[in-house]
Amino acid sequence: MAEKKQKAEKRSKAAEQMRQLLAERIPEAVGVLLQVMRDEGQKPELRMKAAESILDRACGKASTAQPTEVSAAAPISISFEGVLEEWSR
Repeated sequence: MAEKKQKAEKRSKAAEQMRQLLAERIPEAVGVLLQVMRDEGQKPELRMKAAESILDRACGKASTAQPTEVSAAAPISISFEGVLEEWSR
């Protein structure tokens, strides 16, 4: 029983050391995501994925939409004019 506890403690210590090592690389990883997001030479899909990754980590992932009742309120209009053209450059 003591041997299992020692192994578990070693794994826990190794996992903590790994987390600390990786935490030191967070600024570098964020820099890579920012670089890809800003690089107009990259595919739009890749740039959007980088942007999504940044937003997910900064703001939290968007929750899954739950079914709700729809009322007869005024219609909502959303315009994406120029967005796809800008991303496809």
